[in-house]
Amino acid sequence: MDELKKIGITPCKMAGRIAKRADNKIYKKEYVYDILKMYIEEIQNALLRGERVQISGVGTIIPEVKTRECYSLPCCNKVEGNPPYTSMRMSRTNKLHDKMNEKLLENIENGIYGLEKLPFSKQQMTYLKNGGFIPEDAELEDEED
Repeated sequence: MDELKKIGITPCKMAGRIAKRADNKIYKKEYVYDILKMYIEEIQNALLRGERVQISGVGTIIPEVKTRECYSLPCCNKVEGNPPYTSMRMSRTNKLHDKMNEKLLENIENGIYGLEKLPFSKQQMTYLKNGGFIPEDAELEDEED
């Protein structure tokens, strides 16, 4: 079950979904896949240049350069092998944030504990039961193999 949770949507799967959409009458999966691959390459290139990437309706990916200056980590130096490194932050849009929260609360009301592909953990279930968000007898549904 844990392995299934880790599998994300690939460009190929996304292209298939887009090709099957009711509002798509002309674009074949192969064309959509090629466009998605180019889009992903442009995102990668922008991040490699240190540019922020705004994905409309989703949020912004922000590249950062880190040097070990805080959190009790050693200073950057070649001798001890502590090089600078990169990191990324993701900030989502308020609209997406609100939609995700609304969907989660709707699912809880309907007895679905989590999002469709992201159920609550046992620890989260305990916390939500103690807080009164979900009934004491609520249980996670077992995934069918």
